[in-house]
Amino acid sequence: MVDSDIKKLGFTMAEVLITLGIIGIVAAMTIPQVINGYKEREYIAKLKKFYTIINQTMMMAVEDNGEIENWGLEQAGNSADPSEEQIEKNKITRERFFDIITPYLKVLYRCNDREKECPTYARKSLDGTEFSKFTERLVLADGTTIVGVTVLSPTCELEYGTSKALKNVCGEFMIDLNGSKPPNKTGEDVFLFYYTKYGVIPCGMAEITKSDRTFESMCNKSVSNRLNGYACTAWVIFNENMDYLHCTDLSWSGKKKCK
Repeated sequence: MVDSDIKKLGFTMAEVLITLGIIGIVAAMTIPQVINGYKEREYIAKLKKFYTIINQTMMMAVEDNGEIENWGLEQAGNSADPSEEQIEKNKITRERFFDIITPYLKVLYRCNDREKECPTYARKSLDGTEFSKFTERLVLADGTTIVGVTVLSPTCELEYGTSKALKNVCGEFMIDLNGSKPPNKTGEDVFLFYYTKYGVIPCGMAEITKSDRTFESMCNKSVSNRLNGYACTAWVIFNENMDYLHCTDLSWSGKKKCK
């Protein structure tokens, strides 16, 4: 026999809807942060992996082909408005560079822009400034794409900093960790490296003295400059975070995380 005095417990429809609404609001606030955190961890791991691979690649290339200054690379300039002659020289020396390093990499696709027009896509700097387009030149098996190579000093005598390697810079190259997929921004999925007589160096090292390539000057979302984001590479590799995306008071000599 059921005791009619016992009240039935439950939720009204209004209470259920209010609860679901609260859950939805909390989810909307937290899920993007979780997704962004996951993407950052993915980028960090992939960048560190590339750094290891490219250093090994350059070591093997030097062992088999001699020192970089003997590779036959030419400096053709890196101006914003290059001449036709500079463009052609850049193409020749870039393909020479790829001819030498490609055998030591797991390459999915290589585009020689001296033979055909290579795929391009839009890019931005860290602060959102529109920049010149990227060109897919060398796509590795994991999707990492080398999108630019520049010869800064054929004799590897350019000085960008205080370390032995940074006193012997040969040139630089830029990679996009996920190819043409967004965000295509320097400092987020696009990173810059120097190749030197003494290995590959990530841009933004504490030892760098070149004013427009220091972490503090060119890895800060509050800076409006088309080069902004170039100097984030070393920070990601050695500090294993991308907190510069969330605060602007980080430095090699001070704060290493936002919190």
